Amino acid sequence: MSTSAFSRFGSSFQCGPRRAFLSIGALAVLAALAACSATNDASSGGEGGEGNPTGSGGAGGSIGSSSSGGTLFDGGGPGDGGQVTGCQFVDLLFVIDNSPSMGKYQEELSKAFPAFADAMFQKLPPNVDLHVGITTTSFFTGSCSEAVSNCVSTASPQEIEAHYTKPTDMNNGTNGEQGRFFEYMGKKFYAANTSDPDQSGLKTWFAGAAVAAGETGCSFEMPSAAAGYAAHPANSASNGGFFRDENGVLLVIVLSDEPDKSPEGTQVYKDMLTAVKPVCGGDKCILTAGLVNTCIEGVNNALWQFLHAFGEPPIWGDLKDSSQYSKVVGDALAQVVKQTCDEVSVPK
Repeated sequence: MSTSAFSRFGSSFQCGPRRAFLSIGALAVLAALAACSATNDASSGGEGGEGNPTGSGGAGGSIGSSSSGGTLFDGGGPGDGGQVTGCQFVDLLFVIDNSPSMGKYQEELSKAFPAFADAMFQKLPPNVDLHVGITTTSFFTGSCSEAVSNCVSTASPQEIEAHYTKPTDMNNGTNGEQGRFFEYMGKKFYAANTSDPDQSGLKTWFAGAAVAAGETGCSFEMPSAAAGYAAHPANSASNGGFFRDENGVLLVIVLSDEPDKSPEGTQVYKDMLTAVKPVCGGDKCILTAGLVNTCIEGVNNALWQFLHAFGEPPIWGDLKDSSQYSKVVGDALAQVVKQTCDEVSVPK
């Protein structure tokens, strides 16, 4: 496997609220994963839907080294959950590229999501409230002809700015753009609870919404800006009620096949997200993950910087490799969410 595949944790593994660090190999890490969690028999749930009342652990992970300082998740067995006191809220924000050529990748994400939902419901304690929302990478309506060479846009900074309409300047009126949530089946985001016996509604909603986001968005993709402006007061009419602060974990997952052209700088978008998590503690309550074009690592693209701007390195993979979807958006990521959920709930 290439060194740019699935990264998280660095060369050490973090276990429990006090973050004990161990330098260990693949088998030892798997053992540590098991040691960090007790079995969790909480049933899965979904708001407003029907489906399978059981949850499965999804795909586990074996671990190696990554050139980016993380670790590589490469298959494995099922993980186990934890019947422990944890956070009360988990908010999952998906930023989905809706530019032309993205349809097949949206399909792959929609197929991977049910196993991820199963793993989340299995690993998290009972009565954790989940929110799942989707926004897109587009900030402009109209002509968006743009090209990329060597993982860099050939457009000038002025052209990029001309295709970047901030919601603070104007609402372009397009569903799911400028950081607004993509409304699907009458829902701007989906709410569920890990104590619900049925999660099929969540799975059905996400599978449909991820594909319905479509391929009509602007080719000047702005995923970092989309994540940031999702939390901005300018979008409170569409996104209000999604983000929870105290005792809540926020996970941002990006799906995009091109480098990020967000022009305002990583810190601006990071600050927008941490602004909705002040009581929880900002960085430590925010996780990132991505299925992206692997070229963004080599050029230190804005999206690469954004994914690494928070407390821990992301889990990430190559969106062009269909086998990586269930590994990135799967059991390993659910384990990270569960671990962080345990940590942020520890009394200060």
